[in-house]
Amino acid sequence: MSRNSETPIIIGVADIKNRSTALTDAHEPATLIHQAILAAIQDASASDPSQLQGAIDAIDVVRTWTWPYADLPGLLAEKLGVDANLKRKFYSEHGGDKPGKLLDDAARKIAKGEVGVAVVCGGEALASCKYDIISTSNVSTISSSILPNYPWSLKY
Repeated sequence: MSRNSETPIIIGVADIKNRSTALTDAHEPATLIHQAILAAIQDASASDPSQLQGAIDAIDVVRTWTWPYADLPGLLAEKLGVDANLKRKFYSEHGGDKPGKLLDDAARKIAKGEVGVAVVCGGEALASCKYDIISTSNVSTISSSILPNYPWSLKY
């Protein structure tokens, strides 16, 4: 390892579950992910959690299935108040390998000194969002006309 490299360390983790299926308890994926990021910041036991939050300069998100977002990393950056300092935001494709890949990418960018504090996250709201999946031949697609009309972030 070169003298100019940083050692990536996982400093906080969190998981938020909303098991309610009541419409009044429905939370969109962005809200659940935001809550998980805030909980992970607390889990890090930083002497100043707001300073740690303000140091976030990269947000990588596994693409959601249950609600379409044009720029979920950007939306999370706004919610966290770090959008002005963001050096990297990435919204992956769907896939079971994506969490590991995004974690590896974030660690590599930290080691190279390209970013300092990276958030790797993902989330779904299947219990909050019941809809039918329309299958056409071998491809499953979600029709925006059947997505629920929740007061969530705008669909793209």
